[in-house]
Amino acid sequence: MPGRLERAQKAADYTPAMVPESPIDGPGRVPGSHSDERARQDIPRPPWAFRVEPAIDGLESEDPGPELTMGAVRIAFTAGAASLAPAAPPPAPASAAGAGPAPAPPASPAGAAAPGAAVLITLVPAEGSGDAAPAAVVLIRRAAHLRRNPGEVAFPGGGIEPGEAPLAAALREAEEEVGLSPGAVDILGRLSTPGRTRRTDLIVPYVAAARELPRLAANAGEVEAILVVPLVELLTTGRYWQERWDENDSLTWTMHFFDLGEDVIWGATARMLYALLLRLLRGRETSPLL
Repeated sequence: MPGRLERAQKAADYTPAMVPESPIDGPGRVPGSHSDERARQDIPRPPWAFRVEPAIDGLESEDPGPELTMGAVRIAFTAGAASLAPAAPPPAPASAAGAGPAPAPPASPAGAAAPGAAVLITLVPAEGSGDAAPAAVVLIRRAAHLRRNPGEVAFPGGGIEPGEAPLAAALREAEEEVGLSPGAVDILGRLSTPGRTRRTDLIVPYVAAARELPRLAANAGEVEAILVVPLVELLTTGRYWQERWDENDSLTWTMHFFDLGEDVIWGATARMLYALLLRLLRGRETSPLL
């Protein structure tokens, strides 16, 4: 494993990949508020961070299109028997929080950390409709004036209120933030890979699918823009990379990134997105990086 000095040198030489055009420009963007012109957000990477080359357990695929259709998404979760039961908590990284009703999940087992937030990973047709349509994911750019994670890209979602089920919280927050009606989507299940906020709250990720692109409207008080990103675009060469943010020589800490040109998906959101793509492309969510 590289020492701290070697890590620092690699970090100094490293510049994230730049993409000339964002896949969310044009019809993929749902106007929210403010301006479409904004600087790329600052990522608080430590001075000893370094990029992993080549990526470990990466997302390479010769022809990912057939695996990233709306029909394939539904099959992947049906075949995998996506669980609505609580997942084991992951190691606690300092990452960003990034968000049809189904039965509420059972309570967390004794001793397990209770989730503090829930997100809805909504998959919609990038174009057309039906099972053959390419799948896209709904993301938000958080409003610049927010106290927590301003300007960052995340899934719709938020904190779980006292007495509220995580799934109910994810659906409520998605409706509040982007106007997504709970009746417009089918809940496919939940990822077994939860995220964590910078405050170390567990984030429960639910996956939902819509038959057609639903009507969406950004809540200007919370959301600067709604981003509808085709999944296949996330696999374009140069968009995905990994970095090691190890705090010491014994703790492995891998961070995931997706470069959209205008924005970078990172932290908890990128971690959950990576797990989703692993499930669709490899039929699993498990990885030494999760």
